[in-house]
Amino acid sequence: MARTDSSTETHFDTETQIMIDLLKSYFQTPQFAAGTRVNRLHKGSLDRVDGRVVAQTHEGVLVEWPRNGAGWEQPGALCQQG
Repeated sequence: MARTDSSTETHFDTETQIMIDLLKSYFQTPQFAAGTRVNRLHKGSLDRVDGRVVAQTHEGVLVEWPRNGAGWEQPGALCQQG
């Protein structure tokens, strides 16, 4: 009978869970809180900057832009400002 080391099993389970969480994050819709500052990417370039999230629903993200007013955006097209 082989002896198992519980600390090794715990370490493995933690690494496995981290990998599973990372993979799941690739398939989830990004979530933005109201007030978050965002930029919009289009074909690999920023085409709108300094937007502020107003709301997010299943329809998309309502963003208020400094120019051109507010509009609905796809969550995957937005990146949060650091």
